[in-house]
Amino acid sequence: MAADSMSLDGHVHFFTASDLAAVAGQLPYALPAPHSLSDYLAELSKAGTVPRLLNNVHLSILPDSSNVFASFEEMEALRAQWPERYGDIRLVGTIKADPAYATAERLSHPQVAGIRIVLHDAPPESIPDQAYRGDAWAALLARLRADQHVHVYAKEAETNLKVLRQLPDHVRVVIDHLGTCHVERGAAEPSYRALLDEAGRRGNVWFKGPGYRTSTTVGAVVPFVAAIVAAVGADRVLLSASDAPHVGGDSQGLGFASHFNTMSAFAFCEAVASAAGAVTGIPARRLLSAAADDLFPVQQKAKP
Repeated sequence: MAADSMSLDGHVHFFTASDLAAVAGQLPYALPAPHSLSDYLAELSKAGTVPRLLNNVHLSILPDSSNVFASFEEMEALRAQWPERYGDIRLVGTIKADPAYATAERLSHPQVAGIRIVLHDAPPESIPDQAYRGDAWAALLARLRADQHVHVYAKEAETNLKVLRQLPDHVRVVIDHLGTCHVERGAAEPSYRALLDEAGRRGNVWFKGPGYRTSTTVGAVVPFVAAIVAAVGADRVLLSASDAPHVGGDSQGLGFASHFNTMSAFAFCEAVASAAGAVTGIPARRLLSAAADDLFPVQQKAKP
């Protein structure tokens, strides 16, 4: 496996049994097993790799992003205990996009890279035209630093598009899972093309992998990556993302955790990047990780 697919994880979830206890008995399905930062890094270490950058993304089943802030502290403890092994890892996090939760204090944390809107399978008609344009949302978006972004997850391209059109043009946006989880509609779906066109017009929209929520078949994902590259450029794609611990399932109801573990998820990302590279002429390593420096810039310390 190439080092580029392992150098960063642009989308991973770290949470403990204590975090899950907050939602015990409230979900229509079994809770996932705890997935701590320590266990994740131990798994990668056994495979002989240590990533340089991790993005701990708000987990939609949790009521808040306390787990994200806890992971920052856990990372510091790991660095102190094993500085030679973990000292160079940079951990950032994306917290819950809620005007009441994403306060100025929370957003001021230097490791908070953005906020996440989670809509799952919400149809576009369920999103009010002013859902993200009211006073509370305007105030939240105004609190974002210039280096922070709004991360949008919806399974339908048209839902992603409806949200994107409500966000001010200056706000950086990340569209999750390549913009659609409906491979059967194809990359030529009018709503998907409109989403790409809007992203191209704005010039500050990234599309993030890993791609297996679009399809678990590499060849089926490639047309979507190629369409994104054509619309917004190769530096607006970030395929290196495990989405561990692979919660949820595919369109046939088969759990993603039965398809993937962390290492095989990275292998999938690499295979998609390689196949898309053959189609687009873009080096696989660029599709995997070149966008990371712009998407997750190191926050500059204020001068004394």
